[in-house]
Amino acid sequence: MNPEDLRGAALGALHGLYLPTATDDLAMIMALGASLVVAPEALAELASADHADFLAGVERPSWICPALEYEGGRPNDEFLTRSDWPMRARVVREVLSESQELLLLKRFCDLAISLAERRETRPSASLDRLHERIDDLSIHLPSDRLAEKKAEREPPDDLSVHRELAEDRHGELVREERIAQAQVIAALDRLTPPERYFGVQ
Repeated sequence: MNPEDLRGAALGALHGLYLPTATDDLAMIMALGASLVVAPEALAELASADHADFLAGVERPSWICPALEYEGGRPNDEFLTRSDWPMRARVVREVLSESQELLLLKRFCDLAISLAERRETRPSASLDRLHERIDDLSIHLPSDRLAEKKAEREPPDDLSVHRELAEDRHGELVREERIAQAQVIAALDRLTPPERYFGVQ
């Protein structure tokens, strides 16, 4: 696949996630969602190439960018974002917040449910990683609500329960987060375009 096609596929995968995404998670999503096998390192290289193209004056409707640190707007290259997202969708505090991880859990559950419905469940390293990530992120789900929801389902459907609770809990947390972050996000929005897209160097 040529770099421009790969770049378009990466932007499309990011669009579906709509939150800062680690390169290995993005590679997994591309493998399972679009049957594109790409190394995480190649995705990091795409982001570096976009930064170089931006500095060279190339014009594009959107760029693959690093996440920005909540404190000071420094680039965090461990997570990729899109330049056309609002700032609140691009910030991290070294790692994803609880609300961001809940949104990621919801997205991963959506993908796992979609794959199961299409009966695309052949064993693969990417599918194994998807289920491992769902298990890891499920730590944010309240155990009492999880048990209650599972008891209501007949037959049991863990993915749907996890998805539903992740969506509910994310909604509860993100409202508070946006209020608390309003002033910081407004300050980051005032950065110059190079800083807003690629971080304060």
